[in-house]
Amino acid sequence: MTAVGTARATVPWQQVVDQVRDNITRMEPALESVVAQLPRAAFGVESGFFYMPIAQALEWGERDREWLDRVATVFGLGHLYYVLHDRLVDVGALSPRSAVLMDTALACYLRTGSELGTGADAFVRAHQAEASVYAGALLRDIVHNERPELPYAAEEVFRLGEKAAPGNLALLVVATRCRRADQVPGLSSAVTVMCSALQLLDDLQDLRDDWAEHNVTFPVSLGLAALPRPDRDLAPFDEFTAEDVLNALYLSGGAAGTLRIALRCLARAGEALARTDATVLQEIAREWTATARAQLTRAEARDSDHAHLG
Repeated sequence: MTAVGTARATVPWQQVVDQVRDNITRMEPALESVVAQLPRAAFGVESGFFYMPIAQALEWGERDREWLDRVATVFGLGHLYYVLHDRLVDVGALSPRSAVLMDTALACYLRTGSELGTGADAFVRAHQAEASVYAGALLRDIVHNERPELPYAAEEVFRLGEKAAPGNLALLVVATRCRRADQVPGLSSAVTVMCSALQLLDDLQDLRDDWAEHNVTFPVSLGLAALPRPDRDLAPFDEFTAEDVLNALYLSGGAAGTLRIALRCLARAGEALARTDATVLQEIAREWTATARAQLTRAEARDSDHAHLG
């Protein structure tokens, strides 16, 4: 069994979902029906990335099952808050009950996270620092959504992973618990770079959805730049379809270029992780590198079946 598979078996996903719902309901019983209706994905992605800190803690020798359960619950609460917050930023609206749920999830997250062993002040300060980085990344996205014609600067592309900055708190908690606090700065930097690569891969896969919501991601920007625009007064979302942008992106080589940047980020992350003993993170970086290379091979062919990178 892989390290991530062991983490899933140690802290089953349904248990995480149940504990997050229980925490919300105990803080605000009136939200019971609201939180019960949420899809399980709202509490975290049942993937290697969500389980990465728990898997790394196990590899570092952590055996306290109760503490690992608490870690998963805390970051499930955090994920719920950020899912709702991102929705508010992307769409510009939340239902009144969802807005209250968002505030409640944040309160639960900060309270329970401060009890994981890093010290309440240290956890809140770390949250503040990472939330500031996250806010800056969102504001850069908003500028591109407001000005679709504005090209991405290279620095913006390589900093896309900063949207995942709040996830670094899980590394802080686990590394502190496992007596590896000295590795936190290097691990956080490496994971942020890796997240830039993952964001690029996600943006390629999600281009149709992003176009529908008027999210001008880096691949969307490249696709638009490759399209002729005789009428600059017409908004691009009125002038083109998602298929237009996808075709332009792949036929112009923009998709392949995006994947090359992702591979460069993964290489940088891998080099940084090699200077640590975070073997789980190293393996995840290698797995995503293999995935990105396979996608690049298909993208370079400029196949008409561009939508399936798989």
